[in-house]
Amino acid sequence: MSSEKNLSFSSEVAETLGVECAIILNQYNENLLEDITSLDSLIKSTKKNISFLDEEKIKESINTLIKYQLIDINKKTYRLKTPNKTSDSCQLDIEWIPSPEVDEVLNMTEITDDFYNLKLKEFKIYWMERGQKKNNWNSTFIDFIRREWAKETNSKKTIPHIIDENWYPDDDVFDILNLSEINKDSALRYLREFILYWKDKGSAFTTWNSKFIEHVKRRHMMSNEIGSDEENKKYSEPGKYKKDFKTRKNDNTWAKEINLD
Repeated sequence: MSSEKNLSFSSEVAETLGVECAIILNQYNENLLEDITSLDSLIKSTKKNISFLDEEKIKESINTLIKYQLIDINKKTYRLKTPNKTSDSCQLDIEWIPSPEVDEVLNMTEITDDFYNLKLKEFKIYWMERGQKKNNWNSTFIDFIRREWAKETNSKKTIPHIIDENWYPDDDVFDILNLSEINKDSALRYLREFILYWKDKGSAFTTWNSKFIEHVKRRHMMSNEIGSDEENKKYSEPGKYKKDFKTRKNDNTWAKEINLD
């Protein structure tokens, strides 16, 4: 009898390997698959229980689970290790390092050591300055670095070009900023000044999305620290420009405290 009505899965496995892998792994761990004596029988049993999944997707997912030793034909001795939550909330400090379970999860990806170490520093600095308490820093770090890696690997590889006055960030930019608790409206506060600065500089890059993300993070952090709401009001509305381009280009009052190079 099909067990589709009672499907369940681990959200942590789904975030790491995909929903299909998570569903199949749960079926496997709960002894819901009739025959796991061979790869073919495992695929057939999975297809019988989860009929809405395409057979090719089932094969791909099972191969992924076998690759990472989460399932083993004829015996079931592997479980995905995921970061443990601490019982008490605490602030992040400079000595904090991810747990060994975090490394095990991230080792399943192609994230490089250099990228990992760079983003770990950025992660700690950001949250130390915010002073927020959490009881799940390991999971928060995994979410952060997976998003940052996706941004890095999926960025458009084009010829370096000067920013256009009508440039607008890609949608995934706002997804990444949301991870730092910066919503789309807040990010757009800094779009005009960003374009004006780099258009005046005349520099050519392929990484405008990444540069905008870093710019917004810097400006947002500064705004929180000095509480300069009145100073930022003139950049808060993402509507039409009220001044001509030459006037706006020469207005660099917002850049007094930051260096964008």
